[in-house]
Amino acid sequence: MDILPVNFKVLSFCGVWREQEETRTFARLLNLCYKLFVITLIFCFTLLEFIELIVSHENIEDMSENLFIVFTYIALCIKFLNFLLRKKELSILLDLLREEICRPKNLAEAMILETYNRRAKWCALSFMALAQSTGIALVAAPIMELHRSARALPFKTYLPYSTVELYAYLATYLMHIASITYGILLNVSFDSLVYGFTLHACGQISILCERCTKSLDSGSISNEIEKCVRHHVLIHDLVKRIESLFVSTVAVLFFFSLITLCTSIFQMSKKDPLTVKFLSLVLYTGSMLLQVFFYCWYGNELRLKNKEIADAVYTGEWLISTPQDRRNIRFLMMISQKELLLSYHGIFSLNVDVFTWILKTSYSAFNILQQMSI
Repeated sequence: MDILPVNFKVLSFCGVWREQEETRTFARLLNLCYKLFVITLIFCFTLLEFIELIVSHENIEDMSENLFIVFTYIALCIKFLNFLLRKKELSILLDLLREEICRPKNLAEAMILETYNRRAKWCALSFMALAQSTGIALVAAPIMELHRSARALPFKTYLPYSTVELYAYLATYLMHIASITYGILLNVSFDSLVYGFTLHACGQISILCERCTKSLDSGSISNEIEKCVRHHVLIHDLVKRIESLFVSTVAVLFFFSLITLCTSIFQMSKKDPLTVKFLSLVLYTGSMLLQVFFYCWYGNELRLKNKEIADAVYTGEWLISTPQDRRNIRFLMMISQKELLLSYHGIFSLNVDVFTWILKTSYSAFNILQQMSI
């Protein structure tokens, strides 16, 4: 995989992505069984958590303890369904980035693209490292506190059977470990797909700026301006497809983030700071904040990056161009002033202001939750 290799390797490991389908019948059947196992595991765990949330609705502390993980997995299920049902659109998005006009034509453009590839890789790996650290802490917390409670599990889930027997307890514990591991792998991969595609769009804008400046400086405007316009139109199409494919699930995630952030902080206020459980909640809250921050930061970067096209054109040697070329250049500058925004039907856009609003709203909800628990 030439585009976002970390994400698609993880998705291939989880059995939900194949760039090329297997031709052998046995291999295809094996892949299908593995894929169904992962899907069943995630959705069954989410259902058990949701049932436990309903059962414990009378106790505000028990409810808040389940609330943040329930909404995390519900958001994951929505992203999972969106990914499974819209694989064809994702393939079209990948094919757009493989178009000839998007490929680097010289060393400078190759270095620009490599820079954004490294940023996308760093983004996925750093988020994955923090999320997996959270998962390890969540899994280890019951083991570290066995002296306080008998046979605790990482999460409170509804179980239609007793875990008094050792084998039943171990089987349930293994199910929790598998659900946490696959949940983190899929959640991080789905989220960093959006970051990665956004960064690739920024990289294409940087390449376009480089081409505009060079064509103006070389005086070959008439030959290159049409290619630059077509490249700019393709970038707009790319951003619109990213928006269509992912922003609806991001909107749901942001809504759930308001709840999960305030409930996880509420749980932290009730735990002993010297316990593994408290550490796992700190790591979880950090992962959630990083997840939302990356969405807003890179969405904001895309908006600002698009404005650099007009600057690149203006600082070039456009004075030596013909009147016809100047009209084309002016047209390119005008269309570049149209903001490239990742937004959900204009209701909200991915920018740093939205991140600030989420933090303020979560803090207000946390204060309400504190007052309700008194």
